[in-house]
Amino acid sequence: MPAFSWLALFFGAFYFVYGAYLPFWSLWLEGMGVSAEQIGMLLGVGMGIRFAGNLMVMGRIKGAGQLLPVTRLLCLLSLLAFLGFYLGHSLWWLVVLTLVANFIYPTLMPVGEALATRMVIQTQLDYGKVRLCGSFAFIVASTLVGTLITDLGSDWVLHVMVLGLALMVLLSWLPLDPAPRDVVGERARPSLRETLKSAAVRRFLLVTALLQGSHGAYYGFSAIHWKAAGYSGTAIGYLWALGVVAEIAMFAADKRYFSRFGAQTLFLVGALGCLVRWSLLGASTDLTLLLLAQLLHGVTFCISHLGAVRFMTRDLPPEQLIGAQALYAALSLGIMVAALMTLSGQLYGPLGGGIFYLMALAVLPVFFLRRHVDMGLSGRD
Repeated sequence: MPAFSWLALFFGAFYFVYGAYLPFWSLWLEGMGVSAEQIGMLLGVGMGIRFAGNLMVMGRIKGAGQLLPVTRLLCLLSLLAFLGFYLGHSLWWLVVLTLVANFIYPTLMPVGEALATRMVIQTQLDYGKVRLCGSFAFIVASTLVGTLITDLGSDWVLHVMVLGLALMVLLSWLPLDPAPRDVVGERARPSLRETLKSAAVRRFLLVTALLQGSHGAYYGFSAIHWKAAGYSGTAIGYLWALGVVAEIAMFAADKRYFSRFGAQTLFLVGALGCLVRWSLLGASTDLTLLLLAQLLHGVTFCISHLGAVRFMTRDLPPEQLIGAQALYAALSLGIMVAALMTLSGQLYGPLGGGIFYLMALAVLPVFFLRRHVDMGLSGRD
């Protein structure tokens, strides 16, 4: 199967599952009788263990040829892990399963991204277009699950996820053509520690950690906050879907309109979007402001993520791609989100929507740091 089609299906299946998990897992936990503080702890622990999972799994991948077998194994183990949530709902059982599931399942994200960035190098793949297939699947799942929660209850969050994971297992075994391979003349892949020695990589990770980490309150508590304000599960699903519609628009426009911009410019735009978006969400639950804030998801997440992809594919040598992808997933999309999500859980009780103002403060250093992201590398921007 051509690389574009394979990756479109893979991203579609992964983000269909993620579209059920990310907006609504907190509501599933709430339906199991878990308190807001415990939800924050579970979500934070889950995001934190991604750090170990991403580094341990990605750190053991010695070359591009290992990406596909690892993907297939992770799909199967992810399905088995989430099936375990049917077996019990005690707090300690939820803690154990949260650790196991989040060690395995989220690692599919950096592995999939590593496959995609490898295909950008091998086949000049249009990353934005293939990635938007995942965003579209996220919309389908969030809208579907929001309706199912309203009509049938929060149990359907887990049901939809398990069905999606079963589909992922089947899709992962489709042949990929061309198979991922190391570039001719590519030097041996450095270790994660060696990759982290690069000052430019460290600055890149700090900037992206602040940008992506600031989504912690949104990922963990927007559904609970909006539900408390009187919005139904269906409405919450539509709000999340609107955010991803904006994301799709940005991914679709990437090659035509944004390809001339480097990482520094994209990070600046992402930071500005974060300041506005989190301020809006902290200020009000008025529907008009929520709609505007959700449209800004295309800036806060997508433009920031495109900046990360731009840095990794343009400003790094190919042999550092897998290592940088692992560190980006573990630190920027993992442990920083976990830390700010856990903090949001502790402060949601006394502050309510005020936790979003803290997320806006978190991105302020980006305005200085982003200017030094590619210093010593390509010099773009």
